[in-house]
Amino acid sequence: MILSMLLLSGLQIPDSAPALEAVKTCSRSEIHKMISSEPHRRTEFAAAAYAEQRAIARDRAALLAGPTGDPGAGTPAGQASTANALSQLDARQKQLDDARAVETSWRQLFDEMRADFLANCNGRKDSQ
Repeated sequence: MILSMLLLSGLQIPDSAPALEAVKTCSRSEIHKMISSEPHRRTEFAAAAYAEQRAIARDRAALLAGPTGDPGAGTPAGQASTANALSQLDARQKQLDDARAVETSWRQLFDEMRADFLANCNGRKDSQ
């Protein structure tokens, strides 16, 4: 759900190719655009991940609290339905964990690319 949430909200999963190319060619204008837009992109990701984590926690709490007035909740069918819903929540949590892992990897790569640019492109003119 987090991936679909990110895509629906207009967030894009970063592609490393343009950043790597900008570092390779020492393109100051491209690096500047990426560096200036990165904090906003990170904020959008964090807000979407937070909203999804809250939704998962809310839905899990509601399921575990159980319907107090539902006489069918203790039946095998009711238990199977609850187990299925909990399984779906676990899948959403795994997707969120995967999205966070990809985000962490991106941030590490981005920081390394920025350091590479600063170390190796100092004083060089844009090739573009």
